Amino acid sequence: MPSNRMKKTLRILTALFPLLLSAPHALAHALYVFAQYDGQTVTGKSYYSDMTPAAETYVEVLRHGENQPLITGKTDNRGYFHFPLVVEPKVALKVVVEGEEGHRAAVVADRITATPNTPTQASDESLLLLREDIAQLRDKIYLHDILGGIGYIVGIAGIAAWLSARKLRKGR
Repeated sequence: MPSNRMKKTLRILTALFPLLLSAPHALAHALYVFAQYDGQTVTGKSYYSDMTPAAETYVEVLRHGENQPLITGKTDNRGYFHFPLVVEPKVALKVVVEGEEGHRAAVVADRITATPNTPTQASDESLLLLREDIAQLRDKIYLHDILGGIGYIVGIAGIAAWLSARKLRKGR
């Protein structure tokens, strides 16, 4: 027969469970960005963890390690951005995207070089599409990630139950 303390704890947890499910942070999603720089243009895409584009979000490009933006702008309706920018060849550029509800993502733009005998714009676009696919595969939430999180929760609950049972046995 459960003790009064156990009944009280169960009532509190039952009352809190709907609140946890309705919490806005439970429905939160992350903002991601990838960017590349070919010496003349900074291009990239910003998107949320559910793979929806971060449309019309604020973007700034700055030298890595500095706080003053070199150029600012917004993403288009599909989350893409293209900014013409010419800086010294060895400078690393940092791209910062600020989305809705305080989401923020930053990345150092990958430096790419044009290959000879190929149209630059076509190769840049195909490289951007390839990088987009890689980034989305890397940032996607997979079933094994969810199951792993559930496993951690069950494991922690198991340890807590074991410690509680051990404490009860010592009390006898």
